[in-house]
Amino acid sequence: MQKGLNLLLKKYSVAANAVLSEDGKTVTVDGTQTPVLPWESERRFIELRNLVVLGRVGNMCTYRIGHAARKGTDLFELLAREIGILEFTVDSSVTEIFAIAGNNTMNCIAETKNGCVCTIELGATLEDNASDIDKHEIITDNGVACDRVVDTQVPQSSVYVFGKNDNVYCDTDAELYGYSEIEINTIRNAFALAKDEALRTAAKEKYAHIETVVESAKRSVATLENVKVGE
Repeated sequence: MQKGLNLLLKKYSVAANAVLSEDGKTVTVDGTQTPVLPWESERRFIELRNLVVLGRVGNMCTYRIGHAARKGTDLFELLAREIGILEFTVDSSVTEIFAIAGNNTMNCIAETKNGCVCTIELGATLEDNASDIDKHEIITDNGVACDRVVDTQVPQSSVYVFGKNDNVYCDTDAELYGYSEIEINTIRNAFALAKDEALRTAAKEKYAHIETVVESAKRSVATLENVKVGE
């Protein structure tokens, strides 16, 4: 991913020295480390956020999130991502959360400051060769907004090739070829952070709050009680 980031930095003459960590979770810009928030550079979440912020979806009734990942995935890391997506798309922070968990599944109910109630279903149940399956659906008094095509159960690819070896392709970025969707979003967000100090400051504040929400969820799992974030 560093190669892709270097390409963008050079192409757009960004003077900052930006280095992505191996796992893509942080970027160090001119010696200062900042958390990367790849969902904020992902088109489907940007468009979902726009529908909410511009008021096109009406008043939110509930938000449903589901994410199935490979076996062995840390459910609390998965929760951190989904909390980040929730807060970004509804433009509000989580204020309280209730969570229960088994060996490889977790269910949460979270409420945001603007009154959105969200159910989050997480599972680390897929085989090693499987791709993550996630879906984000906002139900309102004016209809439904979703980041997936209606009636689809798995993420769709742009091109399907059927033959001796079936292949799928999903190159949707005009500059970053050969990267997966999550890698493209990580590179794009790291590039945005490298260009804007204010964005880096905001990212640190956002991720610090996400970590607080996750800690509250851990307390909820242990006590089986609703937990107000930060208390």
